[in-house]
Amino acid sequence: MLKNPIMLIVVIVVGALLGSFLGEFISIILPSGAIKDLFVKDLSAGLMPATFDLRIVQITFGCVLQLNVMSLVGIILSAFIFRKMYDK
Repeated sequence: MLKNPIMLIVVIVVGALLGSFLGEFISIILPSGAIKDLFVKDLSAGLMPATFDLRIVQITFGCVLQLNVMSLVGIILSAFIFRKMYDK
């Protein structure tokens, strides 16, 4: 049973961020070609920002998730590390 779901979410988000930064770093270092395209290409999914103007307050809603190969690797690694840390 999952004991601390908030910690799992934090670990997965941190893994995704670190993987994304690592992917960007690798894409800067690599020369142009198919491998660089693999690291640069990302998948975007979500809701584009929508704005509601009610004259006295303006509200904007939206959420976009952008994943690349290294962010997925980061998520998988962080979930594995989380499982090993809390597996007793």
